[in-house]
Amino acid sequence: MKRYNVAKPHLIPGTNVLKNIPNITNQKDLDRFELLSFLARLDTIPEGDLSANHLKRIHAHSLQDVYKWAGEFRNIPTEKGTSVFCRPEFIVQEINKITKSINLLELQTMNLKTFSKNLAEVVGELNAVHPFLDGNGRAIRVYAQELSKSVGYELNVSDLRGETWNKASGKSFLGDNHLLFQLLQEHLSKM
Repeated sequence: MKRYNVAKPHLIPGTNVLKNIPNITNQKDLDRFELLSFLARLDTIPEGDLSANHLKRIHAHSLQDVYKWAGEFRNIPTEKGTSVFCRPEFIVQEINKITKSINLLELQTMNLKTFSKNLAEVVGELNAVHPFLDGNGRAIRVYAQELSKSVGYELNVSDLRGETWNKASGKSFLGDNHLLFQLLQEHLSKM
């Protein structure tokens, strides 16, 4: 399964599989390894200030066993299907804009529904930027978990994956956050 269109230097020669630390050449096997590596590190996510650097640390920690470039913003254009993500030269600017717009004091005063809508907006914007070569959904979900925790909500990210998550992310990319909002609201609870 080809996930993204990326530059050939990032692919294992003769495949459409991203270069990876264990040198797995089959995409299904790499997907499985990536998921298991990610799940194994979920309990030790680095805390931080919800900045762009914190997002990078989350990605680096989560995928350190899979990719040498884990935690680095991508330096090439990428797309998935008909979705063309943020140009690499604007990633830092856009991620900083999103992370600096987060007002924790305001978010702490919100009820579950209002917070879920705001969280869906942040998640949708981060997804549209797609700052990493791969592992964006995972890093963004964990970032959302950390954001939720910092304002008194618990977000169960282990259940936020697969086709439902991908569909919600795809609709969000097109400007419709409703499904993403519903999905997040279902998995959020007050701490």
